Amino acid sequence: PLHPRTRARIEAAGLLPLLDGLTVLPPAGYGTFLALARHAALIVSDSGGIQEETTVLGRPLVVVRRSTERPESLTDFADLVTPGPGIGTAARRRLAEGGLGLRRLGTLPSPYGDGTASHRIAGLLRDLVAERGGLPARS
Repeated sequence: PLHPRTRARIEAAGLLPLLDGLTVLPPAGYGTFLALARHAALIVSDSGGIQEETTVLGRPLVVVRRSTERPESLTDFADLVTPGPGIGTAARRRLAEGGLGLRRLGTLPSPYGDGTASHRIAGLLRDLVAERGGLPARS
């Protein structure tokens, strides 16, 4: 998915031919984005939040920013690259890792958790209420 403002900047800079080798889609909702990202060979983004999602999905990310407030993702999952030619270098390096690299990332734990916090919280709350006589304890 390509944001309309990003497309406009690409067009204004005369760089539209650089998109020729890519499958460019219109902006997507969050669920669609996650489904696409789950099967992507590589994600390139300037979004801070996507740094968290890619670690849970086990996908490589090139973060196009000058800094990040999420350095945990930079250990294995993401490369921080300033805007410019370094983006292509980082992308080619990640893509060269191929299936082996994707399998390796898929085995690593996310530094942001395992994605089951809401289930654990709900279970703990249920147990707390049950202790106080409000609900039967879970089995």
